[in-house]
Amino acid sequence: MANKYFESVDPKVNFPELENKIIKFWKGNDVFKESVESRPVSKKWNFLDGPPFITGLPHYGSLLSSIPKDLFPRFWTMKGYRVRRVWGWDCHGLPAENKVETKLGLKSKRDIEEKIGVKKFIDECKSYVSEVSNEWEWYVDHVGRWVDFKNAYKTMDLSYMESVMWVFKNMYDKGHIYKGLRVSLYCPHDSTPISNFEVAMDPEENYKDVTEPADTYKYKVKGEEDTYLLAWSTTPWNKLATPALAVNPKLTYVKVKQGGKYYILAKTTLKILNQDDPYKIIETYKGSDLVGLAFEPHYDFYKVEPGKKAFVVVGGDFVTADEGTGIVTIAAYGEEDLTLMQKENIQIVLHVDDTGIITKDSPVAGGMYYLDANEKINEDLRKRGLIYREDKLTHSVAHCWRCHTRLYYAPQNAWFVNVQDLKARLKKNNEVVNWFPKHFKYGRFLKSMEAAPDWCISRSRYWGSPVPVWECECGEMYVPGSIKELEELSGTKIKDLHKPEIDEVTIKCKKCGKDAKRVPEVLDSWIEAGSASFAERHFPFEKGLDLKDFFPPDFIVEYTGQIRAWFYVLHVIGTALYDSNAFKNVVVTGVILGTDGRKMSKNYGNYPDPKQMLEKYGGDALRLYLMGSPVMHGEDILISEEQYRNQVRGTLLILWNIYNFFVTYANIDGWSPNAKTTKSLHVLDKWILSLLNKLVEEVTASLESYDTVGAIASVQDFIGNLSNWYIRRSRNRVGPGATDEADKSAFYETTQKVLTTLTAVCAPIIPFTVEEIYKNLTKEKSVHLSNWPKADGETNEKLIDQMKLVREVVEKAHAVRKEEKIPVRKPLSVLKVKSPKEKVDSSLVDLIKDEVNVKEVKWVKGESLEVTLDTKITPELEEEAKARELVRKIQGERRKLGMDLTQMVDVTTDWMPKDKKLVNYVTSKTLINNISEGAFKVVPSK
Repeated sequence: MANKYFESVDPKVNFPELENKIIKFWKGNDVFKESVESRPVSKKWNFLDGPPFITGLPHYGSLLSSIPKDLFPRFWTMKGYRVRRVWGWDCHGLPAENKVETKLGLKSKRDIEEKIGVKKFIDECKSYVSEVSNEWEWYVDHVGRWVDFKNAYKTMDLSYMESVMWVFKNMYDKGHIYKGLRVSLYCPHDSTPISNFEVAMDPEENYKDVTEPADTYKYKVKGEEDTYLLAWSTTPWNKLATPALAVNPKLTYVKVKQGGKYYILAKTTLKILNQDDPYKIIETYKGSDLVGLAFEPHYDFYKVEPGKKAFVVVGGDFVTADEGTGIVTIAAYGEEDLTLMQKENIQIVLHVDDTGIITKDSPVAGGMYYLDANEKINEDLRKRGLIYREDKLTHSVAHCWRCHTRLYYAPQNAWFVNVQDLKARLKKNNEVVNWFPKHFKYGRFLKSMEAAPDWCISRSRYWGSPVPVWECECGEMYVPGSIKELEELSGTKIKDLHKPEIDEVTIKCKKCGKDAKRVPEVLDSWIEAGSASFAERHFPFEKGLDLKDFFPPDFIVEYTGQIRAWFYVLHVIGTALYDSNAFKNVVVTGVILGTDGRKMSKNYGNYPDPKQMLEKYGGDALRLYLMGSPVMHGEDILISEEQYRNQVRGTLLILWNIYNFFVTYANIDGWSPNAKTTKSLHVLDKWILSLLNKLVEEVTASLESYDTVGAIASVQDFIGNLSNWYIRRSRNRVGPGATDEADKSAFYETTQKVLTTLTAVCAPIIPFTVEEIYKNLTKEKSVHLSNWPKADGETNEKLIDQMKLVREVVEKAHAVRKEEKIPVRKPLSVLKVKSPKEKVDSSLVDLIKDEVNVKEVKWVKGESLEVTLDTKITPELEEEAKARELVRKIQGERRKLGMDLTQMVDVTTDWMPKDKKLVNYVTSKTLINNISEGAFKVVPSK
């Protein structure tokens, strides 16, 4: 064997073992660091990561988002950009608090203050989130993600919290933050408001169907004998405090007489009346006629403040007659209700405490949990004859995304972002964002923005960034935007912004001289997430930072749930601070579901363990599987081990076999890239190079538009063409049996170029496998330090089209052979092609003849592509077929003997071709040194 330029390739590759080797090489040689620092500081491409929560283990969902967070930075790095990639950890909020509550055996928020104290609770939270799971780095390494773990930031870091403080201050100064009484979703277990989008992130998980009362209540009209307004409600617990009823001024209402009593309801809702008891319409009104009508309350235990109204009918455009009676009960525990009460100066009554318990002063159900009080209250009203009818309603109800407690709407005196004032600018700034898939831009994202309420950004909890507002009794307010400013205002050295230390910091009021104290709330952790562009860099406090260098970032990616969550809060903060979009390009993935279509859960056992799968099939296979699946077009998929495994048996192994074939024969023939260059005239070389140009153009276009599915489809199509046609049709051109040295060299040069370009194109997609191939083929340090390839020369579209036609002809000819049961090794005389297209060039006709094993191809014009074979076997054709069979037989014996591709053999055979050309064909194909007649036997030559 000639001197070997390339390292030998193991045909039985183990991809997970290969990947472990590459990970070790990358880390040992600081390849990631070099890839970043080798690009100019002046040419940046910015990626903003949405950090995972600090505890727990990665799952397929977090791995799904991690892969494009590596793929696109690799691509843009190869395009010449400097791409900073720093890991981050999400630390604050209910996830950590709930875990610590469980650890300490706490049952409620009240237990925190009464049993262990805020100081110990916060210390436990700090301890809990400091225990970073080391497993994360293993997973991230093994999916091939490059990211700086050593310099990871945490949202609990003082620097991060200071930037969040600055964000709040700037939004406040611009008039986008206010404090007010507003209704929000509320968790009675956690005793804090919950944002709508937190629940909407995973609606299938956070909304549950419940069946509960849907009753029609009677409210006696004041001053009218036996006359009642009928009002429909699904919240019996709210009937304790119903200071108003609402009608739609534009609807038509009627008074009916039934069973000696009079009832008022919307005309279109008469079907709600008992149809067994005849009724008669006595009077008809417009809803506006009923506004101001007084009624007798069911309960009047609460005080009506001077100047406030109570127990009257008010008009509300939101009232419909789609269900119920067209009259609704109004209480403070409804978003539209509270707004109407404030507008109409109705007495606001809060009869449920912060843990969901009915207040003790209630005449019925005092001290009971609000849901448990439903039947107790209905029982009392039933006895008093104040329920007209009782029904059941099954509907979807929101539950807490962390503790899974059922939520209700409750009024909160909290801090809000005035989203309504920002909406026009939010919509305008969305126009410049590139969304992939595009339909989310004007679909779910736009619709969620249009429907969004003001954003409640404060939480009545403990573990989080403080609301940086100090209030004085005299009404003066201080909102520092930095630690330095707070230290100057308070005269106190600030080392920690967490409770309870921050609550002990006071500011001497400049107006009255008293101490201004910090408001008790902490910030919603989503404001921290939405501040990530600035806070991860400690902007604006870190020296040398220029906003335009990193904001808005070029790219973000997360799953569909983040459309209403992280993507939304980033956009709100970007718009509020700078009237800017918060990101330039956003990829929205779908959700990976368990094998049974449900959310993946260890309890269900409905998904294969991701670590075991990575150890079994490797990270490149997972990247191919997920990045090439509909999940990257925003669609949900079921996790499939079979499709994961198929990436190994398909794309990866095919590529590896091509690489193995090239290296093996290049070493046999003593070829190296330093050999004299030869301009190839072979049609297959011209064809594959044209396809290579198309591949570079297609993958570049796909990745520039953030379409991994399109990029991978192009790659897989090319690899299929390279293996199934180019390499297969070129096997006879190389090895000891091939004698045309110029053609050999042309094949090796072409294949070397194809493989080095292909590995560069695939580097962002399958970084492990191509690293191994590229290093061996080029002797360079790493494919990930190379530049992105460019299309080289012109693409011969005519040749591509003609080769496509050739392969269609071949496919049909093979189908005819199979139908006629004539094996390909048996030569036939004539193949007749009837085609609407012109006859292909002669070099392509030769390919057809060789592939189909025919002596002549006849081409005639016709309306549709048809192929026929002359199946008559002449004596000459029969002898050639026997010669091919002999070759197959000898090759089989060579394999049994374990002989390499260069070893010569001696053969005895009971049949030899009479035609000398056929004898030469047999000896060259099988590397025969001596051939003689006798009993069939193959032995190595001495």
